[in-house]
Amino acid sequence: MVTAPFKNHNLVVVISGPSGGGKSTVANALCKIDDTLRLSISATTRTARPREIDGVDYHFLTSAQFEEQIEQNTFLEWAKYGEHYYGTPKSEIETACQEGKDTILEIEVNGALQVRKQDLSLTRSVLIFLIPASFAILEKRLRSRKTESEAELTNRLEIAKTEISQIIHYDYCVINPENAIEQAVSQIQAIISTERCRITPEQTPTFVKSFSIPNRQDL
Repeated sequence: MVTAPFKNHNLVVVISGPSGGGKSTVANALCKIDDTLRLSISATTRTARPREIDGVDYHFLTSAQFEEQIEQNTFLEWAKYGEHYYGTPKSEIETACQEGKDTILEIEVNGALQVRKQDLSLTRSVLIFLIPASFAILEKRLRSRKTESEAELTNRLEIAKTEISQIIHYDYCVINPENAIEQAVSQIQAIISTERCRITPEQTPTFVKSFSIPNRQDL
């Protein structure tokens, strides 16, 4: 389910990790601190929950609409979880580029790996895996929600183990300590600053390209 590469010179920061790891909290905190970051709004076919607003929390689509957009190749990445589709519209990246901003994608591991497979294009992406300090803390956070049955919780923890096993495909791993979210936010800020300074063939600064670099035989 990999779409054609979306080419741009803006940074796409992918934050993923197990449910209960604090992805949403960290992503929102980053965007509040840095106004050159834009949080991507995902599309989904699930029903809107109370207080969720279309176009703010998610782009809510019918299954037919989502499948039509898949055919039209409008998603940077997409996947189906249970009965519902989730995906990142390319228009979210385009909007960030037009605003001169970098994009934060808060997506699942499957979606992140789709983005990774597009790295041979001009898409500038960095994958960050956010994880609690221990599996025990992760379980504690999930239990504290009190929104799932024991069977559902057990299943979610098994999914978390599978997701954590994919960490090798990421560029960075950031620990989100208990009651110290600012530490994780600070570390990701540092990663973003580093990646913005990274030199790549497609992002060599214009003033550098203007220099005439002699061939070795001319030296």
